[in-house]
Amino acid sequence: MRTENGISADSCSRIRQNSGVFLGTTEVWRLRLRKKCCETGNTNPRRHCPAGEVTAQARPHLRICLAVAVVFLTSLCHAQEPAPTIQQRLSDPVYMSWVADNSVRECISCHYDGPNLGQIAAGQQSQLTAFSRRQELEFWLAKDKHTIARRRVEPFARDRNEQELIALMSKLDTQAKQAVKDYRNLGITIDETQIGLTEVPRQWIGDSNVLSRRICDKLGYDVDTAEGYAEFRDNCLTCHGGYQQGQAGFDFADKADAQIGISCLYCHQRGTDDRWVAAHAVRNPAENWRLLPPAEKAEMGMRDLVHTSNQANLCFDCHIGNRADNKFVSHEMYAAGHPPLPSIELQTFCQQMPQHWQTPSQLYASLSSYDKRDQYFTTNYPGVVAGADAATTFWNTRKMLLGALVARKKSLDLFADSSQPHQWADYSLYDCASCHHELQRQSQRQLRGFPAAPGRPRQHEWPAAIVDVALAFAGTDVQQLESELTGKLGWQPFGDPADVVPVVNSLQAQLERAIEAAESRPIDEATARSLLQKLASTPPEKLFTYDSARQLAWAMHVIADELNDQQLIERLRNSGLELQLPAGRELFIYPDYLQGDLQRRATFDPADFARRIGK
Repeated sequence: MRTENGISADSCSRIRQNSGVFLGTTEVWRLRLRKKCCETGNTNPRRHCPAGEVTAQARPHLRICLAVAVVFLTSLCHAQEPAPTIQQRLSDPVYMSWVADNSVRECISCHYDGPNLGQIAAGQQSQLTAFSRRQELEFWLAKDKHTIARRRVEPFARDRNEQELIALMSKLDTQAKQAVKDYRNLGITIDETQIGLTEVPRQWIGDSNVLSRRICDKLGYDVDTAEGYAEFRDNCLTCHGGYQQGQAGFDFADKADAQIGISCLYCHQRGTDDRWVAAHAVRNPAENWRLLPPAEKAEMGMRDLVHTSNQANLCFDCHIGNRADNKFVSHEMYAAGHPPLPSIELQTFCQQMPQHWQTPSQLYASLSSYDKRDQYFTTNYPGVVAGADAATTFWNTRKMLLGALVARKKSLDLFADSSQPHQWADYSLYDCASCHHELQRQSQRQLRGFPAAPGRPRQHEWPAAIVDVALAFAGTDVQQLESELTGKLGWQPFGDPADVVPVVNSLQAQLERAIEAAESRPIDEATARSLLQKLASTPPEKLFTYDSARQLAWAMHVIADELNDQQLIERLRNSGLELQLPAGRELFIYPDYLQGDLQRRATFDPADFARRIGK
């Protein structure tokens, strides 16, 4: 009998007709996609996704049958971790939900395609290519909290928990049963007793949903109405759901079938320009796409994440704020119950997400047998690898420094974008401890002195903790401008925007030049050791707050890790700070992590921290 990748052609045809799922290899999918595009004169493969071939009779069952796409997803995670079984995948509500999303399913069909049904059932694993390994998307699907960010803040009261859970289990149970049936038709037996959504209450529905409802109630968002839900969408889902103004699927009427978190395209595509999807999927040979400069790919809509500063800007839009895009946690939101935004060190956050992409150093090793490896790195990192060895470059240290520069600029952006009278002096722009502090004489806050008149709110201090080292690396000096900004902000409470914003603009211009310079500079071992010494010499007054100290500890840990300095890593682990983030789907920021975090902030002792790390 004629077969396609180990499965009979008849069986493949049946499943395609029932569910729209392709069972062929990546190349088979690409050939079919290319053929369809040529036939219609259309260059957008998304208009010809497998769902488009489903007959009208089968269409009502499409969402159920999509679960059979599980056949693509075998895992190549860490070597010590076994690949998730079919039963485990059918029990995972996050995985089942994203497979049913058209745009993400297209990503899965290429970035996970490989073994056929029989090979997956036998536990076989395989790589895709050195550029695109299966574990990257596996980490995103199975471990990354962003995948369920929206679902965790969907606002409903505690008495609705059970109703939400029952509806979810019913929907996914139907999908799983259909997938089991499809497997059975192919001669593969699934143990249905091993399928069960046992982790749903913790991973999907929890206290964070209840907190979200309380915040909405206090802010006056009546989320049980279309108008009130629109306020929640516009002010909360811009970060928690990846909502962009005017985007479909985020209205009150869409809640039942809404995407559950941040999709692939939110980070990898600029707006709605999806021309790059066809270009990167069907170019042959693949080098025609891979060796294009990032700017040319960006012209077709693919977001340029090769440049580290672009990565930082994307992450910091939410983790620091972007008022222009309505991604801003106001003091009113904090007062309503929103947890405080912590400081963010780019490399540490990316690593602990966990990271679902290869770092340049990892990719360089993966491409060891690729004859165009040097050309690829020269195209994508021209300044870094010019006269330097990509194999010995300290890429993570470089990312940490660029993240520090962008973080400082992003914090200044908030002032520049808040110049209107109704926006200026929002308390969230300033250090919380300027007002929320101990009431006692001779406190540490009083003993260290004030940059202006006592009582003047300070800027958040953590962005300045390591930025001086990053500026020195980039060859930029902004001390005079920083001093001028401090004076303008302290001349009167919160400063006068007419005086503050021009200085902010000058600082931003200097930081832009520093970022551009740092993007093109390599870091070798000697430079990394010098940077570590400079960080260790950070003045005590820059480490007064918990967030500032942790920013320094994270930066030092990044360099120590690349230097394999285990003694320093151990000292940092015992520094009294929590350096591990609540990463992964199993951990909740509220209330689990937040309570301990607030306690550590309240008891933080700068002198004890300096002693512990050996300063």
